[in-house]
Amino acid sequence: MDNEMIGTFLICAIAGDRIMSIEIPGGLIYEIINADEEWVHGEGSKLQSGTKVILPPGIEIFGNANIDFKGGKPRVWVEEQPQQQPRKILITGSSGYVGQHLLASLAIQGVGGETDSNEGVTYEIFLAYNALSTFEDDLNVLLKDMKLHPSIARIQAIPNIDFSTSDYIQKIQSAGATTLDAIIHLAALSSPWSCENNVSDAWKVNCPVGLLSFGAPITYLSTDQVYEGTKSYYQEDTDETLPVNVYGRTKLAFERVLLGSDTLLSEIELGGNSSSDCKHMPDTKSIPPPNPNSTILRSSLILGGPTPLKNGCRKGSFPSFLQFIESRLKSSTPTDYFINEFRSVVHIKDVLRAIMHFLNKAIERKAGSRRKVEIYNLGGSTRVSRYDIALKLATHLKLDHSTANGVDRPAIGGVPSPPDISMNVDKITNEIEVAKMDGLDEIIEHTFSI
Repeated sequence: MDNEMIGTFLICAIAGDRIMSIEIPGGLIYEIINADEEWVHGEGSKLQSGTKVILPPGIEIFGNANIDFKGGKPRVWVEEQPQQQPRKILITGSSGYVGQHLLASLAIQGVGGETDSNEGVTYEIFLAYNALSTFEDDLNVLLKDMKLHPSIARIQAIPNIDFSTSDYIQKIQSAGATTLDAIIHLAALSSPWSCENNVSDAWKVNCPVGLLSFGAPITYLSTDQVYEGTKSYYQEDTDETLPVNVYGRTKLAFERVLLGSDTLLSEIELGGNSSSDCKHMPDTKSIPPPNPNSTILRSSLILGGPTPLKNGCRKGSFPSFLQFIESRLKSSTPTDYFINEFRSVVHIKDVLRAIMHFLNKAIERKAGSRRKVEIYNLGGSTRVSRYDIALKLATHLKLDHSTANGVDRPAIGGVPSPPDISMNVDKITNEIEVAKMDGLDEIIEHTFSI
């Protein structure tokens, strides 16, 4: 329509027997600024005032607001809107337990859930993972069998993203994620034993400062192991952090990166490990500035049902600790469960609800609008030991629990572990507007109800 001009014409009723006849050129764009209710065309559909139309040549407009199109039909002119580019979201650790549940939720419900308020907004989801050989085949099967939410324009896996190497940013960008609107950071070296025995890799994987180079808000799944574990029901805004192992220290350090702290760990938080940790700790002077719309979620032990992908995740045949206990109880295998360590175990359903909530807050934040980075305890409503979980599950499944042995965790030897890192979860409960976070009873009931 580059050669077309926009004009206007007045359609009105003419009183008495006075006749007005106007022949106007076709091919131009006209706006109807005053159309009589009886003014119709074609099969009788009305053209309302304010409508812009392209008229065919040789037509006449005459009395009583009628129009003779002489066999032609006008077509409504719609002003072309600039095409909105899809928003890009990166999920790290997407082949893990939380990652698989999250990608399935996004594929089905979209970013805004079933009542997505971002009408017309589309998303590209990039799934970064390291080396799970079954992941992409399982993902393709899952996506083939489901109907994608209309807001999801594309889901793309990015393999071999190893945060212990220096080229992970280049690999992510080479896959098309050159700019990002949001990052959900789930990847971690999460075994405390592995972290103690691979300190260098633990720091690189659990404190990947290169992610800040995208400038995007990060929703970060941290851990309850940033707390020392000497009291019950830790509060995120008032209680001090004092991790007792390398895993906790590296996860806490990335929290400080997102907070823009000049010091990642204090001397007290480093304890007697300052020489080992400081050797691998990133220099804060070289870290890009963090996005203030990021969120830190200190997660407890996550429990729930199987992963949505057929072959699961790298943790083997047990999606969560519940399935491990179930297997041991059903096979009557004697198993020791600690009675002197307590957690606020959290339902995978509540973890997903929290991540989606903060993802939406991050991407809907208007340009120039800023808030401070917030920290939330992400746990359930009950404080339990592993032995408590085993007994509760045995009762629910009506299994003999005589092979479940309650024992104390040894005070000396092995990887240091915080004894009681149960958490107060009032802040997250209020933020995501639920009556309460699921407790152990609800988690077990939901997981084994199918």
